Amino acid sequence: MNSGDQLLRDWRPHMLLGVVVLVCAVVLLVLGLKFWASFSGTTEPARARDVATVATQAPQIEAAPVEWIVPPKPVKTYAPKAKAAVKLPAAVQADAAAVVLESSRIAASDRPQTVTAVLDTETGETRQYVVDEPLPWLDTTVRSDAGVYLGLKRGEPTIRAQARAQIAQVKELRLGALAGADLPLNGERPGVQAEYFIGLGAWLQW
Repeated sequence: MNSGDQLLRDWRPHMLLGVVVLVCAVVLLVLGLKFWASFSGTTEPARARDVATVATQAPQIEAAPVEWIVPPKPVKTYAPKAKAAVKLPAAVQADAAAVVLESSRIAASDRPQTVTAVLDTETGETRQYVVDEPLPWLDTTVRSDAGVYLGLKRGEPTIRAQARAQIAQVKELRLGALAGADLPLNGERPGVQAEYFIGLGAWLQW
């Protein structure tokens, strides 16, 4: 057996151990944080992806009085096939009385956004206005991300696996946990070792 084969053989257990440690740390962190967030009752309701759901009413208008009007002009609507195009629920698509007035795509944002539909009773057209709301003083929704990167560390080709879980948010300040592992591609040897990190901390995001 040549030295290269021996080096690869010695390196594999360390790589496997690193991956196992990282995966276990992330699983335990995410499960623990989700349990804590659900226990505290502050998690955001889960939404099915690619399926339209009823939007939550903006709290700014909850106390505003309601008025019923009959527009003097016909109201602009979209053809029934538009309901399928914007992925409305099947019950809404089958309801002939439900029509689409307007639909807007909003860019992804970390800030809460309020969308308000305004009907012009003179023209019968509907427009939607979007405003970014201030970041909350406290948000305990658990968010997480993970990634694998290839690069150089002290001149050595290295794979870095990293996962992060956000526990809480105070305005732009995020509090959470981080787990990472740096695994040298050419195997471990004196002065070149796999390194692992698990810890708690804070970061700013804007």
